[in-house]
Amino acid sequence: MGFWRGKGDTEYFRRLGGRLDQFGPDLSAEIIKHLDYLAKKAGVSRDWVSSGLPFAVSRRVHADAVKNIDAVMRKSEAGDGDARGDDQRPWSAHPTKTDAVTQKLIERAERELEGWCSREKSTVIADIVISERAQICVEIGVYGGRSLIPVAAALKQNGKGEIYGIETWDPTIATEYVTNESNDTWWRGIDFNAIKRNFYRFIAEQDLASQVRIIEAPSADAASLFKTLDYLHIDGAHSTYNAAEDVVLYAKKVRRRGIIILDDTNWPTTKPAVDILDSICERIREFKDEHGNVACILFRKR
Repeated sequence: MGFWRGKGDTEYFRRLGGRLDQFGPDLSAEIIKHLDYLAKKAGVSRDWVSSGLPFAVSRRVHADAVKNIDAVMRKSEAGDGDARGDDQRPWSAHPTKTDAVTQKLIERAERELEGWCSREKSTVIADIVISERAQICVEIGVYGGRSLIPVAAALKQNGKGEIYGIETWDPTIATEYVTNESNDTWWRGIDFNAIKRNFYRFIAEQDLASQVRIIEAPSADAASLFKTLDYLHIDGAHSTYNAAEDVVLYAKKVRRRGIIILDDTNWPTTKPAVDILDSICERIREFKDEHGNVACILFRKR
């Protein structure tokens, strides 16, 4: 029988251990039961496993433990069962976890920065980053920074983590592959330099430089810089090629049960990207446009 020696999923167990205190008592007890079983088979303590330290068990025992824990988590996210704490409701039902400072940053970004991220969506993004204890975050397509700031603010509230914003602020890159005539014409007329200056000003004034890292390069060129991601937000160029390319290059780097957000899913050109993510993720939240079409999807990677 093959043995699993703690390579890869040790991070999964470390993050799980860090979230146990957020769960209701019944749900925590159910997860701890599976952790205790795994630890016993490995000949180590539960704290050892949940600290992300390496251990060795049979592949079957490891697979069963992860499968059972994932089943508990899916059950809680779907809102099923009575053994849930308040924090285990679907994201749409969560009371916000943002503190007053984070909420003020979100509101200020909405007033001062260019972009389209709504207050509701910004708050959900911040809540997810706080709850998941995300540390390595990537946003493809920063533009004015409206959806990046909630992540940065949440990381600051958590006390650790960085958000890497990938953006060229270059109309030739933004329209490299065709979307539609009106959209491409609009992007060619944008004053990207002014938007970029305003974004950097905001980061400096709000003391977010420790949380924000900007990579001024095409997303395809930056993909090799990352190994594992906790959070990925894709809102780059919306051509069929670019959207699918971003998903193919970056989604595979997102850890098991990590978060992926795809914007403008109501565009015909992003449908292949949506289909790819649907094949490897579960949808946990949708935002609709004024016509009732799903315009943004939050996924959890399987």
